[in-house]
Amino acid sequence: MNRLCMGCMKEYDDQFDVCPYCGYAFNTPPKQSYHIPPGSILEKRYIVGKVLGFGGFGVTYVGWDYLMERKVAIKEYLPSEFATRMPTQQKITVYSGDKEEQFKEGLKKTLDEARRLAKFEEVPGIVQIYDCFEANGTSYIVMEFLEGMSLKEYLAEKGKMTVEQALPVILQIASAMEEVHKAGILHRDIAPDNIYVLNPESDGALQVKLLDFGAARYATTKHSKSLSVIIKPGYAPEEQYRSRGDQGTWTDVYALAATFYKMITGITPEDAMERSVKDEVKKPSKLGVKIPKATETALMNAMNVKIQDRTQTMEEFTQELMAAEVKEREKTKDKEDVGKVPRWVFLASGGALVAAAVTAALMLTGVITFRIRPESATLEADVVRVPNVVNHLADEAETILSNHQLGMSRDKMVYSKEIPQDMVSYQEIKENTAVARDTVLVVWISMGEEKGVIPAVKGLSQEEAQKLLEEAGFTNITLEESQEPGVYQSVLEISQEAGEQIPLDQEIILTICMNEESQEGDASVKVSVPDLSGKTREEAEKLFEEAGLLINWVEENSEEPEGTILGQSPEAGEEVNKDSYVTVRISKGVEKMYMPNVLLMTEAEAREVIEEMGLKVSQVQEVYSDSVAKGKIVSQSIDQDAEVKKGDSVALTVSKGKDPAKETRSTQRATQAPQTQAPQTPAPQTQPPQTPAPTPAPTPAPTPAPTQPPTTAPTQPPTTAPPETETPPLLPF
Repeated sequence: MNRLCMGCMKEYDDQFDVCPYCGYAFNTPPKQSYHIPPGSILEKRYIVGKVLGFGGFGVTYVGWDYLMERKVAIKEYLPSEFATRMPTQQKITVYSGDKEEQFKEGLKKTLDEARRLAKFEEVPGIVQIYDCFEANGTSYIVMEFLEGMSLKEYLAEKGKMTVEQALPVILQIASAMEEVHKAGILHRDIAPDNIYVLNPESDGALQVKLLDFGAARYATTKHSKSLSVIIKPGYAPEEQYRSRGDQGTWTDVYALAATFYKMITGITPEDAMERSVKDEVKKPSKLGVKIPKATETALMNAMNVKIQDRTQTMEEFTQELMAAEVKEREKTKDKEDVGKVPRWVFLASGGALVAAAVTAALMLTGVITFRIRPESATLEADVVRVPNVVNHLADEAETILSNHQLGMSRDKMVYSKEIPQDMVSYQEIKENTAVARDTVLVVWISMGEEKGVIPAVKGLSQEEAQKLLEEAGFTNITLEESQEPGVYQSVLEISQEAGEQIPLDQEIILTICMNEESQEGDASVKVSVPDLSGKTREEAEKLFEEAGLLINWVEENSEEPEGTILGQSPEAGEEVNKDSYVTVRISKGVEKMYMPNVLLMTEAEAREVIEEMGLKVSQVQEVYSDSVAKGKIVSQSIDQDAEVKKGDSVALTVSKGKDPAKETRSTQRATQAPQTQAPQTPAPQTQPPQTPAPTPAPTPAPTPAPTQPPTTAPTQPPTTAPPETETPPLLPF
């Protein structure tokens, strides 16, 4: 009898336990406990196979459509922030409260947008949707299964492309998105990993499709912290980082242009938020790329940071890419630029030095005098200036603000590459803004760089290893070829040890075996595979040496003690060629875990994160806090990034809000305070003054705190945790 492989959906003789086409083993359990077990049936029509990929918003499986007799991809809506699945069950469990409301909102938008996208079956650049339905308490989208590789994988394997190779790819995506935009749908995640190359071997005429439309991601960000998952630094324009950012067709234009830039230069463009402060993105021609001037101008027009300066539609982008001449768009100057020292002043700095010397001499002789009117720099009563607290430790920032008669609210913890852990990474009100005394300044606190745990990949194929690393969130993977003996295209070494926790963008080097010798062994001599049950690694190697066989050690995490042999393929007793390789799986021990940062979460959110890891909340105590809102976590007994194991206990401290007794005393002092405030002598810069020192800048009138971070502030919000967005008129999917 034949068996349907849950890895590739091909049939093979059931006397074998391993698929001869793809190597998938029969009865392989799901990758994660919350994944649907392979072999499950949906709608009495679709059989669910192995997991192709998963993330914070859902899981994608390979599948088989019995009715149409075709291989498909099945995408399950399963946002981890709002729902989970218990092991061995198909029906999912949705968390209660606001999370249930957001789950339902995302579910509805997922199905609505799937139905709308299904109408684009005639558009060649869009993945075709066959079916969508509700089951197991969630939704599913059945779509065409694509053979090939992502553009990201293609570039990693083949290197950067010429303009002549890349341009047809960009035009295909632009043409497809032009049709999608007409239906009022945005993608908002165009990047090399979401463009699929169907014929990677045909370098001259690549055919591509755009993947991963996903309305659920954007339906679930109103009150949640999930936005960090969908922002791709380098490809996301600055409006995607801002609360109520003005997103539209121009948002996808920027992302597609950034993808074009990556394809021809090999460089991911600088993050848009950093560009809004100081734009250092070089034109491709400056990086040695051979590109027509008109094409380069079209590309850079589409990558302008400000919306009003950018190419607005896919149609316009296509026209400029194909034009013989393109006019460079002028860039809008910021209001803050008005009044800055003009460039010509610096060019004339030699003459300026002479003028300065003459002026100084005239001042000394009394010919020139200045009358300082201190009242012009004096603030009104009960008005103070906001100091800069970015790059200060949180407690230190609170003291600085208190000395300036301001309060502080610790709003959230965010990842940041630039700001060290525990320091303020962003302040809501700009430095030097005049505000009412006792105004509360909202700040974000840095958790440092986002990190991931290196999975066990030694012995796996290059493709499997890369996939595991990418699923763990790592983005900077380098392949090095080796002629050392081993299984062809398997991982011989990895630059980091399995279980090590490192920043997600740190380079990881995989050493890949490219030696094709001795793969099949000596077919003229057959030997029996030894039984390695209960053997140590050293004993196994000795047995195989005596039998004339080679071992491909595959490391994997397991509940078994490190060094325990978990299995072998071919099995013990099978006859194989002498000098051929036998794959032996060996335990690396339990997968290492590291304590997450749960500060500034609610107690319920913190418990959920802790208990999902198999840890326990041992006790919860409450304290008053001037800067942490009531109900949020003030401290945790195990520090962020400390190594933990299942069953460990964590104690939490929760804020009770401000001390009522303190607030009463503060109110009393305020009512007894004089109505006017005399200016004081400025304190040294290293110790903030009790009353802000006069500044040479014009005195602004008291202004309320801005409702969103300024896009050109010197210290931008970290790219991994921008402000939450509200769903704009154009809905993404």
